[in-house]
Amino acid sequence: MLGKMKRTVAVGVGFLTLFVFLNLASLAVAEPIVGTWNYSTSNHWAKGPVPAGKPSKGEVVITQNGGQFKMEFKSGMVFNPPQLKYFEGKKKDKDYIFSNSAKVDNEGGIANNSCTLKMVSNNHFQGKSSSEYSQGPISFHWGFDIELKR
Repeated sequence: MLGKMKRTVAVGVGFLTLFVFLNLASLAVAEPIVGTWNYSTSNHWAKGPVPAGKPSKGEVVITQNGGQFKMEFKSGMVFNPPQLKYFEGKKKDKDYIFSNSAKVDNEGGIANNSCTLKMVSNNHFQGKSSSEYSQGPISFHWGFDIELKR
């Protein structure tokens, strides 16, 4: 009876150890870009009859699920329609590439947005964001530099 209890305790400790190591391993694969960031934009530009935009600041949150990333602008810039504040992303080499797309008007206009970020340090990322509006033969482009800091 004592031997059976020792085996049961050993199996229990084994499962507990495995559980702890698996959870630590999942924490270890989290990318440095994951978390809450303060962002700022600069060097706004535009091609076509659209305003270039003005520098802005706010908060952005980046989450990870496996190899997929999500970026949500929590404050600062205004997005219309509102779902454009959500970006899907992936890591390619050392770059994090985010994008989204949505129908933005009742004339069939589509907005495509992308943002590429590079790590400067664990608490600092820099990148470029660009956008395009297209509706049939009409196309406008604009963008800016973006910086994330903790």
